Amino acid sequence: MPTGLTDPDFLRTNQYKDSSNLSARAYLHQRFSTNQTGWHFWVFNQFDFPQECKILELGCGPGYLWKENRNKIRADWEISLSDISEGMLQEASNTLGGSGVFRYVEHDACEIPFPASVFDAVIANHMLYHLPDIPAALKEIRRVLKPGCCLYAATNGQAHLQEIMDWKSRFFPDQEDLAWGTPTLRFSMYNGEELLQQEFGNIRFIEYPDTLLVDQVEPIIRYIRSYTKLEETDPRTKRLRLFLQNRISENGSIKITKESGMFRAAKY
Repeated sequence: MPTGLTDPDFLRTNQYKDSSNLSARAYLHQRFSTNQTGWHFWVFNQFDFPQECKILELGCGPGYLWKENRNKIRADWEISLSDISEGMLQEASNTLGGSGVFRYVEHDACEIPFPASVFDAVIANHMLYHLPDIPAALKEIRRVLKPGCCLYAATNGQAHLQEIMDWKSRFFPDQEDLAWGTPTLRFSMYNGEELLQQEFGNIRFIEYPDTLLVDQVEPIIRYIRSYTKLEETDPRTKRLRLFLQNRISENGSIKITKESGMFRAAKY
């Protein structure tokens, strides 16, 4: 039985009912990443789309990928943005527009409501590990892809943001809902190829080299809060804030590990 960050109902109605939690996490990366090529620009650079293209993005969220790459979108593309969250799709529509190349579809990634062999590309950015049945979703993705066309699936490694998870264990050992790294391990940069091999061929992983150098406390606190009901009045919050501030005062910034990248896999 799926729970927490693998429970579609929890994701739809709580964690991702809108972009507020996701935005808190995205800000940490946007503001403090050392890689000068931003994540969404880098992701777009990995795509190899034909000139006339039908694209499906699963778990599109508020449309960050397309907002950051508006100037690269061709007028003759057809882009279907899908998510299980009505709130996320509404935000994407508000940002990108309700007509033109985009259409918005609310559905579960394990039951894609499109005919077989219709898409030239399927994108799944940091979302496959949330699904209760990853093999079923990969079968569906393969079904809707045209032969020879690709799935682009971003994910993380076990060491991704390890320092933040260590602080959780140190300051909030009872906060089980903070164990956000665990779902990632279900489809990670280390086991993703094995899972993809059941349905795809010509699989390649491209790593996104990056670290965070954080010189502000509050973005880290907001990141942690995006996964939990951490209270400001909890004395442990004050102790964590003081700990982080002392680290920054001593070193100028805190280095936080990142392990991210993207699989490219073709329908054989």
